[in-house]
Amino acid sequence: MSRSRFTPAEEFHCELNLTLEANTEMINDDVSDTDIKESILNGEKTENYHGGGAIYRYGVIVVVADSEPCHFYVITVWKINTKKPSYKNKPYRIRRYMRRKQRGLPCPRCGKAELTYSTYPLEISGKIYGEFDGCGCPNCGIVYFSEESSKKIREVLQSLRKPVLDPKELILVLLYSSKEPIRGAVCFMKEAFLLFKEKLQEFDVPALSPNFISYHYGPYSFDIDEAWHDLEEIGLIAIEGRRSSNKETFYLTREGKTEAKEIYDSLPEDLKKELPEWRRGLDELGNDGILKDVYLKYHEYTDKSKIKKQVLSYGMHGRA
Repeated sequence: MSRSRFTPAEEFHCELNLTLEANTEMINDDVSDTDIKESILNGEKTENYHGGGAIYRYGVIVVVADSEPCHFYVITVWKINTKKPSYKNKPYRIRRYMRRKQRGLPCPRCGKAELTYSTYPLEISGKIYGEFDGCGCPNCGIVYFSEESSKKIREVLQSLRKPVLDPKELILVLLYSSKEPIRGAVCFMKEAFLLFKEKLQEFDVPALSPNFISYHYGPYSFDIDEAWHDLEEIGLIAIEGRRSSNKETFYLTREGKTEAKEIYDSLPEDLKKELPEWRRGLDELGNDGILKDVYLKYHEYTDKSKIKKQVLSYGMHGRA
């Protein structure tokens, strides 16, 4: 329950760290540092059964944050019922990160590594907008930026004067760009990677970095993986076929097409004209071809690959 005595933000003496998503949502919903602190101090706290951290609700402000002594790691934040109906207003927004935190391993997302304090680049559509202090996970790539760094990051985001796509919106754009579904999870991941790394940058469309890392099958993003599960959960995309195989199929539902069209229509006209042909070319490459294309162009994402020699020397057969 909410506390009977209101505690002002000035009495918040812990260190506040925020993800890039949290910083973006603060701009979108006009939420301040003070709002977040007062929500943590005074709000009703409940466990987040769908992901890391706890949920703090105070008035119309909802904060999802993990904590340890003297540190709060804000995963996401939003105001209730302040926008037109949208997937961003769905209850799923409390569902953040696929795994629960494990004892001694503070990363709320993957639970596999200690958060490390360092400076981390702010990447938007392949462009680096400076480096900022924060705590990052060396395994999954999530970064919680310090309070001071977060203020500077929000200034950068506001200076862009354009809507900034998040990973879920990137997925909706990718699927809407063709009437054909995407087949295979690895193929889906690589197309999302190329959309972020190449097309959005080429047409100067701001998009939050999905934090791609080198993984077993080349570039991989926990953000993208989580985003497509979130979108499936709220009925905007459907996933059929045997999971983790090249028979797995991703496509937009009727509701998803409506949501995706609104985002797609906001893109530059030249990009909208080019994306369908670009998607068709990637789809025609197939799983083997797109893997080889990505591995040849982006060597830095292949050092942890289990199939690097197979992809570059012999090609792939039947992999997802």
